[in-house]
Amino acid sequence: MIENQEIAETKSKNWKWVITKFLMKSLFYSFLIYLPFLGLIRSGIYFYHTYHLNTWIGLFLGMIFSFSCIAIYLLIITKLFFKDRRLSKSYLKWLSGIVSILVLGYTVFSLLSFTGKNAKSNKVKAEYSSLHPYLKISVRTFLFFDNDLIITDLSRTSDDYIKMGLKKKDSSLHFIQNTGYAHAMDLSTRNRPFWMIWSAQLYFKSLGFNAVRHGGTGDHLHVSLSTYEKQGSW
Repeated sequence: MIENQEIAETKSKNWKWVITKFLMKSLFYSFLIYLPFLGLIRSGIYFYHTYHLNTWIGLFLGMIFSFSCIAIYLLIITKLFFKDRRLSKSYLKWLSGIVSILVLGYTVFSLLSFTGKNAKSNKVKAEYSSLHPYLKISVRTFLFFDNDLIITDLSRTSDDYIKMGLKKKDSSLHFIQNTGYAHAMDLSTRNRPFWMIWSAQLYFKSLGFNAVRHGGTGDHLHVSLSTYEKQGSW
């Protein structure tokens, strides 16, 4: 009887360990997949906040990070599955070219491929060009996972707050900043499941943005990039 109980407990522990191991591996590999994109955006934000670098220089440095990550992944895969393959100069050159095209191609695609389908109005669609590139890349990527996302507001002026029945503001990340871009966007939370809103909030925060759910002009998710002068402001 005691032996049967011990066997049952051992099996239960084994199953728990198998499930835990599977979850840990899944999280680890998911992080590795996410890392090149995470570095693309976070690197740019880091250099902007810390060294006040130009938007496009920061993005270029972020692309170098992404390039490095993907190149290392491919080199590891090559050594694991093709152990006898010699890493010749021609192969490394070919690999560098492929990864460069991949990183550059995706960056350009995510900057230019917004069609306006996910904009609440034509006004928002027209304002999209004034949105900061880091926010453009991030929201365009999120649309792969949530194609029903709606952007409700982007660029504003101080007079826009009065039109909306709110107190006039002298400063807002919705205004055009010294980078030449608006640093904030509002995403609709209307009729959205809690887990989807939470996922969006977690995603944008992980990239280094502010992501705050609040009212004002109605319940929405306010996503913004702080300026280096007022880091932490949203």
